[in-house]
Amino acid sequence: MKMVLKKKILGVCVFFASILGFSQEKLIPKVDERVEAVSVVFRLAGAEEYSRNDNEKYAEDIRTYFETFKNSEIIEFIKENRNQNGLGNDAVMSMATHISFEKNKFKLITEKENTLDKRWAKVDIKKFVSLLNEFYKKTNFQKFFNIHAEDYAKAEKEYEKVVLSDFNQNWYSKFYGKMPNEEYEIILGFGNGGGNYGIKVNPKNGKTIVNAIVGVWNFDENGNAKFDKNEFQTFLIHEFNHSFVNYILEMKDYQAQLKNSAEKIYKLVEKDMKSQAYGNWETMINESLVRASVIRYIIDNNYSQKEINEEILIQRGRKFLWIKELVDLLGNYEQNRQKYPTLESFYPEIIAFYNNLEPNLKTLIDKQPKVVSVSPDIWNKEDVDASITEITVNFSTKLSSERMNVKVGNLGMEHFPLKQSLGFENENKSIKFKVELKPNTEYEFILGNRFRDQAGFPLEETTIKFKTK
Repeated sequence: MKMVLKKKILGVCVFFASILGFSQEKLIPKVDERVEAVSVVFRLAGAEEYSRNDNEKYAEDIRTYFETFKNSEIIEFIKENRNQNGLGNDAVMSMATHISFEKNKFKLITEKENTLDKRWAKVDIKKFVSLLNEFYKKTNFQKFFNIHAEDYAKAEKEYEKVVLSDFNQNWYSKFYGKMPNEEYEIILGFGNGGGNYGIKVNPKNGKTIVNAIVGVWNFDENGNAKFDKNEFQTFLIHEFNHSFVNYILEMKDYQAQLKNSAEKIYKLVEKDMKSQAYGNWETMINESLVRASVIRYIIDNNYSQKEINEEILIQRGRKFLWIKELVDLLGNYEQNRQKYPTLESFYPEIIAFYNNLEPNLKTLIDKQPKVVSVSPDIWNKEDVDASITEITVNFSTKLSSERMNVKVGNLGMEHFPLKQSLGFENENKSIKFKVELKPNTEYEFILGNRFRDQAGFPLEETTIKFKTK
């Protein structure tokens, strides 16, 4: 399965530009001292998204090495500004890549056009950089970085071998009908956990640089980074597409032509879009087009039909219910390149697609299977009998028995009641579970969107909560 964008990938997909001589330049991944330093100080400040412990060895090394510096001035500065200005996720990496690092000193990059994340607008960024330099010097951060040089080098080599070995850079200029003209860098973020970010920088003297910051989360027992091609190459395919897609929506009067219908579409899927950090209709439009283009990439690069179908199902599960129709539309674009030499020239057809989608989307949403009840009736109840040993979840339609998708809720594993699946019943319109309950305890579990009906539409993700008496 080559095309999974798993939930571990937490980061926000933002505007990606492309690389100079995209089809010729060799992509070389690297671990960057700027990124590691900034992710460390945000970890020490308690930023959850930078505090994952997937690499237990690296996380423990950070803890022990920097333990005596956890009350440094920069840590308090981050805590204060994180609360006031929402510094987190991609805003953190935006800062990391908007500073240079020369002669063991960080310095703000002077830009032609300011592209630093807007969440830094009310922050004293000169003070942040000054405090980062002070932290770097006092902690002898370079020593920490050098201690892990071998680990970094192994990760860079592994990523290049697994992810880039058969990555088809030439596809982009062929598919989009244009050549890019920016520089591109792939940065492996050891301290990033599951976050992946695309950050553009416009140096005053030089070409635009786009940094693909790849969160590293999978490690073997010795702390060596591992990369699943199915996940990491998909991420790269996806993010490169953004550089060829996002800018088009800003051309001419395209936003005005889409606004009315796109706002209505977004309202129907808003909850699911926001859960993926897609906070407006413009982002949703670009994301759906990027994801459809990813599927065109795998079609054009001879992935199996099973893998293509699987990716369509995955994207439907992420609430892009119209993905197959959009993929087919882009197929028409590929078959008519004499008429449409670039995606820009085809964009009016994409606008027409979204405008026609809006009145039909509710029908697509209604097709989604849903949880309709739980037997016994425990859903959202606070007086459930703790002696219950089995429960049955009932769906609005028949589901495929090929897969299940049950997840631990926000309350944690100690509040997860399910011990065993007893299988589908009622012609696959129900599924039974064995449960173990304690008195006076809250329980929670999530039925995820990898449950599918027999037509391939994903279950509407549903949280089941209850409390025993």
